[in-house]
Amino acid sequence: MAEKKKKGFLSKLGFKSKADKLAEEAAAKAAAQQRVDEKMAERMAAINAAALASARKQDEAAQGLSAEETAARELEEKRLAEIQAARDVARAKQLAEERARKEQDAAEEAARLEAEAAKRAEEEAAREAEAERLAAEAEAKRAAEEKARLETEAAEAARIKAEEEAALAKAKSEAEAEALKAKQAAEAKAREAAKLAAEEKRKAEEAARLESERLERERLEAERLEAERLAAEKAEAARLKREAEEAGRRAKIAEEKAARDIAEREAAEQAEKERAAKRAEAGLPELAPEPEPLAEGGFMGRISAGLRKSTSRMSDQVGAAFTKRKLDEAAIEDLEDILVMSDLGYGVASKVTNRLREDKFDKQVTDLEVKIALADVISDILTPLERPIVFGMAKPQIMLFVGVNGSGKTTTLGKIANRYTDQGKKVLIAAGDTFRAAAVEQLTVWGDRAGAPVMSAEKNADAAGLVFDAIKRARDEDVDILMIDTAGRLQNRTELMEELSKIIRVIRKQDATAPHHSILVLDATVGQNALMQTEAFRDTADVTGLIMTKLDGTAKGGVLVALSDKYGLPIHHIGIGEGINDLENFSAPVFAAALSGVADALEG
Repeated sequence: MAEKKKKGFLSKLGFKSKADKLAEEAAAKAAAQQRVDEKMAERMAAINAAALASARKQDEAAQGLSAEETAARELEEKRLAEIQAARDVARAKQLAEERARKEQDAAEEAARLEAEAAKRAEEEAAREAEAERLAAEAEAKRAAEEKARLETEAAEAARIKAEEEAALAKAKSEAEAEALKAKQAAEAKAREAAKLAAEEKRKAEEAARLESERLERERLEAERLEAERLAAEKAEAARLKREAEEAGRRAKIAEEKAARDIAEREAAEQAEKERAAKRAEAGLPELAPEPEPLAEGGFMGRISAGLRKSTSRMSDQVGAAFTKRKLDEAAIEDLEDILVMSDLGYGVASKVTNRLREDKFDKQVTDLEVKIALADVISDILTPLERPIVFGMAKPQIMLFVGVNGSGKTTTLGKIANRYTDQGKKVLIAAGDTFRAAAVEQLTVWGDRAGAPVMSAEKNADAAGLVFDAIKRARDEDVDILMIDTAGRLQNRTELMEELSKIIRVIRKQDATAPHHSILVLDATVGQNALMQTEAFRDTADVTGLIMTKLDGTAKGGVLVALSDKYGLPIHHIGIGEGINDLENFSAPVFAAALSGVADALEG
């Protein structure tokens, strides 16, 4: 069974077993040995025969035997040879049998060995089968693992290939996208270049248009300024003519008054002489001379005289309306109308009538009581705003004078400059009105009067540039006060107000706290229009205080009270004449007494 399993197993593998090989080798050796023995027996017989024949021949030759003896001997020899051959064959057979036994022994030994070898082969085959089984399992496992590995590697290769293909596709897509992006960028750049070119062209056209408009504006502005200059010169000539006529009229009135005074004095002297003569005739003592009237002048006198036009009309109307009259609603309405017509405004008029209504309603009132109530209200409104110009620590102190055409800025600046130089301060004046023809000359005259240098520029020069240079000079020369005159400008002209804003921006670039004083100069003769001027300049120039001029030449002095009640701006000075000393520090009680007519009533 084992041999069959072994042969079957070895035959399956295409090999012969070791026992088969030994048996085949033993059989082959025995057959070969038999053939050798047979040939050897044949040769030995031949050799023996040849030896016997040769010996026979020698004996025959030596003995000289006869043919019968020779034949007999040959037969004997043949018999002997056959015997010897038989012996040799027997011996060979014996040797063959011995060899066969030996070979059988060897075959048995070989069989035993083969059996042992077969047993060992079977064991080896079992071991080999187990090894083959294990090897097969290992191989199967390895094959499975290899297959799995190959499948994994194939899957990984497929994945990598897919990723590479995706990467290639992505790269291709990105390349296409990049190309498209580059194309779009190029197109955008081309469009941008075209747009920039168009924009440059538009800007050039716009610049040309703006330049054309600027030139047109400059031409129109030059024409306007020239017209304003001509109008100003005409107005100045008319004013001078009116002043001359007024001076002539005043001179005539003064002459007439002087003549009347002389006549009255002469009449009084004649009457006095006559009374003295009568008293002398009657024997009565002489009377002591009457005291001389107080000379006109002084602070109250100057302000009262300056406000005479504003006061007289209102006083006459109040006096006519309230001569022993009962204060009823009709009287209050009449009083409100009088005060509003005197440019005091509805707010002030309401405050006056409310005060009278609280104390005097349904009672008899006099014109003096009405004037006193008016003076109280005006004083209450103006007293908090009575504020002189106070300088800070900055040096130079920069004062900016603003206002409309003809408000009196230049004259007012000159009067204030004269005050400061009299106080020992170092003053520099900047002629910022570079448009009006006579502005620089007028300011130079005032500068000479005040003893202050005037810095100017060519006509129509940039006022902001002049102001910049003036601030630098003021610092270099250690000036205490820099006073800047500006061109008169209507409050409703936007471009002119923008020029004023530019001047202020230039000032603040040099000193962020400047201008330290932005003073609005108002003309009292414009009446209620002063309120609109105040609102416009307050927003543009950051007005810090007011100066009202020409109160001596108008009946509209009450507007100062109206705008103070509305805007609450500090009041520094009032102008009541053209002289260098006719700019008064503002005093609320004095102004209230003079404007209301209380001062005249008390003096009367």
